[in-house]
Amino acid sequence: MDDKKKAAAAVDPKRVFGRSPDQHILNVVKESCQDAFNLPSFTTTLQTIKSHFFDRNYDAVFQNPAHLPVYSARYAPSRALCYYHMFLDHPVLMKTLEGGPSTILCIGSGAGSELVGIAAAMVHANPLPKTKKKKTLKAPSEKKEKEVSVTGAGAGSIPIEESIEEGAQLEKGEVILGVENLNLSSNIQGSEEISENATKATKPKKSKASKHQVTIVMQDYVDWSPILDPMEAVVRSRMQLGPERLHCETEIGNVLDLSEGLLQRVAKADLITFMFVLNELFQDKKKTMLFVAKVVAAMPVGAHMLVADSAGSFSNLKVGDRTYMVYMLLDHLKDLEIVYQDDATWYRCPPSLTYPLKLENMRHFVRIYRKL
Repeated sequence: MDDKKKAAAAVDPKRVFGRSPDQHILNVVKESCQDAFNLPSFTTTLQTIKSHFFDRNYDAVFQNPAHLPVYSARYAPSRALCYYHMFLDHPVLMKTLEGGPSTILCIGSGAGSELVGIAAAMVHANPLPKTKKKKTLKAPSEKKEKEVSVTGAGAGSIPIEESIEEGAQLEKGEVILGVENLNLSSNIQGSEEISENATKATKPKKSKASKHQVTIVMQDYVDWSPILDPMEAVVRSRMQLGPERLHCETEIGNVLDLSEGLLQRVAKADLITFMFVLNELFQDKKKTMLFVAKVVAAMPVGAHMLVADSAGSFSNLKVGDRTYMVYMLLDHLKDLEIVYQDDATWYRCPPSLTYPLKLENMRHFVRIYRKL
């Protein structure tokens, strides 16, 4: 079978998924997490994790390596299904998987939900076939590679079944009080310089990685490689995604430290996603405001940002003496245009699906922004 036929076979959804893509995705997560399910302490560890979440003690959850495989087995499946359908429902997201080399930077994605969900969406993507290079001059803009970036800091850690309260609503034209004091504006002093320097430092270089259709960079502030490595192997096998279609990388660090390497990755990105992670980050409001502003400043014009998080009280953020939903602050960033918005939507797991644990329905908000 020649390369073109292999590529076509690799993205045939019926051949990959069989009758039920959703069940296939759950089977991938179950196979990846089987060692966790076999742990005698699984139930006890899960209860401990839930207790820490109730107290919003995220470090206690993620800085204990024994918690990570249990967390992934519990929270990755429903979210992977949600992300899979989120990509399929929005052509602007699917386009990042189809139009040539792209890189997806997933911050806070250690549990593997983004890896499984995006990989499953890739099965439906139709990548452009490789053609022989013609000996013609191309404008510099034609050579730039697209990148997709997923951003967060703790594996999108906040479970959302605990609350479904509505957040505060802004009246049209109302100003968010106290935002100036938190450095929300992406046009902060020095941000242009950061963006320019990051862009200069990260021009695409010719390498083997540049030939891959999609690169997923899974970033988190603890080492999830014991979970992600076997999960990647199962994803490649069960979803028939070879290295010519999917390239995976990992990166460890606290995004609020605003490392030069992180901003360099942002500067090359076509899509940055914050999946169920902003609430955790906003435990430190000032640092997170600065982080968001600098990320937006570093984004190239035309790049997109995908944000999804709980539509309940977990996404409430106090600014001064008022309470807002997290997305209200992002909506007011002047350098971002809202491409799609939904303040509260449900992803409901089909009742026919089977998994060793109860699957949670997810009530969340969605925003897709474009950098102006």
